Amino acid sequence: MSLAQQFTAYTDWRSGLIDGLRRLKTWLANNDLGDAQTDLRLAAMIERLSGDQLTVAFVAEFSRGKSELINAIFFADYGSRILPSSAGRTTMCPTELLYDASRPPSIDLLPIGTRSGTASISELKRYPDEWTRILLDIESTDSMTAALKRVGDVTQVSRSEAERLGFVIDPTGEDGHKPNSAGNVEIPCWRHALINFPHPLLEKGLVILDTPGLNAIGAEPELTLSLLPNAHAVLFILAADTGVTHSDLAVWRQHVAAGRSGQRGRMVVLNKIDGLWDGLRAESEIDHEIARQVSSVAATLEIDAHQVFAVSAQKGLVSKVHHDGELLQRSRLPALESALADELLPRRHAIVADNTRTDALDVLARSQELLNARRTGLRDQMQELVDLRGKNQGVVEYIMLKVKNEKDEFDRSLQRFYAVRSVFSQLTNNLYVLSASTPCVTKRGAPASPCCIRASPPGCAAR
Repeated sequence: MSLAQQFTAYTDWRSGLIDGLRRLKTWLANNDLGDAQTDLRLAAMIERLSGDQLTVAFVAEFSRGKSELINAIFFADYGSRILPSSAGRTTMCPTELLYDASRPPSIDLLPIGTRSGTASISELKRYPDEWTRILLDIESTDSMTAALKRVGDVTQVSRSEAERLGFVIDPTGEDGHKPNSAGNVEIPCWRHALINFPHPLLEKGLVILDTPGLNAIGAEPELTLSLLPNAHAVLFILAADTGVTHSDLAVWRQHVAAGRSGQRGRMVVLNKIDGLWDGLRAESEIDHEIARQVSSVAATLEIDAHQVFAVSAQKGLVSKVHHDGELLQRSRLPALESALADELLPRRHAIVADNTRTDALDVLARSQELLNARRTGLRDQMQELVDLRGKNQGVVEYIMLKVKNEKDEFDRSLQRFYAVRSVFSQLTNNLYVLSASTPCVTKRGAPASPCCIRASPPGCAAR
């Protein structure tokens, strides 16, 4: 599987992981299992996966074919060189190739004068006004090539100005910039370049870091402290016609191999092996010479020989443009691409998977604790209901018995009331009979009419 295919598979896996986290977040919300902390953590995981990038850094001194190698590996499908590549220095400042959909295809160039301040490149990335933007016409290869050449712009400054901007000056030119006859020093116009380009691999999160050599790395501490150490893969490019020079060895020891046990993700590319194809040597002799140089490079850099890849970037690019399979195999570029894919993507896949699994398990453990707490609460409530069910039965029976007793008492009282009312009615009737048959006598002894009993006047003796 090619690098592009493996990268596509990795991107698809990462997208599926993001979808799974989103479904988990929705499920937790629908079941009232989420809280602010869990939501923030899941959102952070999704954001981290969405913005996940794989950085491949290309490190070399000038004229090692670094830009040509980038063209051959990543941009051969365009049928031309995207990054400028020619004899001499073409990349004068650290360059990042990436894609940000929120910005138009463009080149953002940070003027070299910003070195006089204290702001780092990461800080200056938040201030677009500090950068010079050149828009890219992605429909025109010639236009893009012309625009990308601006990365190699240089300017002449005095020696004192160059030193003030952080450049090392060496009259011999071996360990720094060499002044010309007028005492001026040629330095890059730009401190850093950001190329925003809608390439399929860049759209999926690949970031290519192109560094221009020892002098530029030494003058930009952020490369040493941040960008290079955080790169997921570093390709250190040498030239077969020069071998490991003094400056090459300094770059390797100071910036590539420093503090890296086992050199995982660090590869050495011995470029320009096509210089051995002089037409006078047999293929076996060429292979023997390449093997000898690979062993020599491995011994000098103190690494295993399988970490050194002899290639011809120029022939690899030409073979891809012209679809020449035989030339592509002879360039040995597929072996480097396979090793890069096998080294970079599986290791990155494992790291992302481990980090996501750890965070997801913490979220699930927190949700499990909440579920267990709810289950315990429901169990306690159920037990209370069971206990209350027995108590309520006794209370109901007591209330029913009490109501029955009160009803019986009410019925007996009602019967007594009816009996008393019957007696009262009988006595009242008897009284009416007696009052009707007995004459009423006044105080003076005169008889009164029967009605006096009913009227009961004050003077009636019946009262």
